[in-house]
Amino acid sequence: MASLSTLQTYHTLAGLFAPQFAVRSARRLMMRPRRLPPRDWEQPALAAAQRIHFRFGLSGLRWGKAGDPVVLMLHGWEGRPSQFGRFVAPLLAAGRQVIALEGPAHGQSPGDEANVVSFAYALMEVVPEIEKLEAVVGHSMGAGAVVYALGQGLNVDRVVLLGGPSSLRGVLHRFAGFVGLPQAAHARFLQEVEDYTGVPLDDLDGVRTAPRLRPAALIVHDRDDDTVPYGDGAALASAWPGAELYSTSRLGHWRILTDERVVQRVMAFLAPERVAPELPRAA
Repeated sequence: MASLSTLQTYHTLAGLFAPQFAVRSARRLMMRPRRLPPRDWEQPALAAAQRIHFRFGLSGLRWGKAGDPVVLMLHGWEGRPSQFGRFVAPLLAAGRQVIALEGPAHGQSPGDEANVVSFAYALMEVVPEIEKLEAVVGHSMGAGAVVYALGQGLNVDRVVLLGGPSSLRGVLHRFAGFVGLPQAAHARFLQEVEDYTGVPLDDLDGVRTAPRLRPAALIVHDRDDDTVPYGDGAALASAWPGAELYSTSRLGHWRILTDERVVQRVMAFLAPERVAPELPRAA
């Protein structure tokens, strides 16, 4: 892959003189994930997992006993089910079963391209195969996909969103700036993505969707998240009736998946009958 500076220079110049090529290139770049290997700390969770496949080809990992209530998890961009490994043992101890889906073009799930819409459709595709679904947990783009799926009729009692965006529009503007598209090409880039997914960007605005959502929600976001701004989580929590915002500091976008305080707070929300009432406070 070309260096970041080369990509930025190309998209800046092409965005000025041939914007149709620049926005198409940026869209392809944005939607083609790398399949990254798991880190060492993920290995214990991987070793304990059972590989599962759903009827339309999607893949995932399962932990726990068949028949127990299910917590369904969806990772973010270039993420993996094993990134939820810190949550698995506490959930199993609380009598839950954990199923973590591999989104399209991730892990062993098919495809070369992915986006928040395809992630949401994948989620809705596998839900009919899951008995006793109790809760859904999403991280980053997976969290955005959960919100869109809920707006499309996904039925679940509890939802946990970790470092999720409040809208795709904001994500696209940040990505356009990251790859060097000039401001004048941003609107064209947003239209390119909207045309490609077939879903209006307004329909992917979680703040617009949240007021009509009824599941109980815990929204976890770090004040120092440099990938998805903290304001996204705060705005989503404010718009969602009854949602709770759990704010952390100094964890960034990824360490909220491994921090013990976050794990305990999520457990208190998903399985309150099994967690002591006194929890460490976030910084």
